[in-house]
Amino acid sequence: MLLFLYMCDILITMDRVQIADYLAKKVFNRELIRYKHYVMLKNKQIYEMSHYGRVIKSNQISPEDAFVYIDFIDYSEDDSYNDPVEYLFPLIDLHSISGITRSYLFKLGFYDHALGIYPATGLKYYGVMILFSDRLIIEFTDFEIMANNTCLRKIVADVLGKGILTHFDQIQEITVKLRKQKLFGGYNLDEVHEIINSYYEDRDTTLAKEVLAIANAYNQIFQPYRLVYDTRTRRQVLM
Repeated sequence: MLLFLYMCDILITMDRVQIADYLAKKVFNRELIRYKHYVMLKNKQIYEMSHYGRVIKSNQISPEDAFVYIDFIDYSEDDSYNDPVEYLFPLIDLHSISGITRSYLFKLGFYDHALGIYPATGLKYYGVMILFSDRLIIEFTDFEIMANNTCLRKIVADVLGKGILTHFDQIQEITVKLRKQKLFGGYNLDEVHEIINSYYEDRDTTLAKEVLAIANAYNQIFQPYRLVYDTRTRRQVLM
C-alpha cells in the first residue's frame, strides 16, 4: 500500500512538471496572450476563456474535461526583484486572488455567460504564471486543499446560500471576504502585501519574523508546486 501511494505521488508530481514545462513553452513561443485566463483540459488542450465558454455551451467538451485553470500575468517590463509579492508569493497577487475566486466558481459548476463564469467541474489545479523580464514563475495549488485551507468553500456558501450566481457584486463580495481573512501569521492580504513590500523593498529587517510567519502560512495554506524559468535561457532555475 505504501509503495502504491508513493508511486501515485510520483505520478502526480511528474504530471505537474510536464504541465509546467508545456505551459512555459507556450509562453516563450508567444502562444499565450498576457493578462488572459485559460482552461487546460486533461489532454493538455488549452482554451482562452471566451473560447472555452463557446465549446462548453455547444457541448463539444464536458466540464469534467477541465484540469487546470490558468491566470497568465505579464510584468515583463519589470525585473522579478522589483515585485516581491508577485515573485515570491504569486498566489496572493491581487490578480490571483480574483482568479482564485472565479476559478473556484468554475470548479463548483456555476454558469453565467454574462459574468464569464463557465462550469469546469473537472478542475484539479489553479495555476498562475507571471512573466517578468528575467524570470517566468509558475505555481499550482490543488483546488481542494486551497478551498479548505482558505475557507473559500464556506465563504461561497455564505454569500450565495442556496441561491444562484446572478451579479458581479457576489463575486466581488467573495473576493473581499477572502482577502480580509487573517490567515497569514495573523494578517489579512492587504497587510501581508504591505509587510512584504516593506521588508524587501524598504529593507525593514524588523519585519523578518512577520515575513517568515507569512511564508510558512502561505506554504501551509496553498501547498504550492513552484517552478521558475530563466527567460533568457528558457531553462529551470532555483530562483
